[in-house]
Amino acid sequence: MRLWSDAFPEGGEIPLEYTKDGYNTSPPFRWADLPPDAGELVLIFEGVTPATHEPWVDWLVYKIPAGVEGLPQGFRHMREPEQPLHLFQGSNSLGDVGYDGPQGTIGRKFRHRIRLLALDEPIEAEPGLDKERLEKIIRGHVLEEAELHAVYERHG
Repeated sequence: MRLWSDAFPEGGEIPLEYTKDGYNTSPPFRWADLPPDAGELVLIFEGVTPATHEPWVDWLVYKIPAGVEGLPQGFRHMREPEQPLHLFQGSNSLGDVGYDGPQGTIGRKFRHRIRLLALDEPIEAEPGLDKERLEKIIRGHVLEEAELHAVYERHG
């Protein structure tokens, strides 16, 4: 399974427009080589710089149909957006539903991990879940996982 973004390369810097220092627009993602029996997908975008014990959740997206080949940019802060694609969004670490991108510090580079999880079947879940509740629901249902890594630093 492969995951990538047309907005930044593996290990590259997240462009300003996809951060809270810029326009805070959710970035686009694409994927390929899903398991043939995948029933649904989950995307978790999180900061993994060890400033906290737990990763900082920027975006939780779930109930992604397995037949979809990616996520376009620009999802609104809605639990269940219909456009540009119908799916569910969860609560991020700020307590908001939807995408809240990285916010940097001058002189400090923050690492981020984006995970795509292929599930064996569609899950029963409501929109707006936090990461802990989502992980409990999908436990035992993950067929395969792909990761993409990126960094962000506020430039002065």
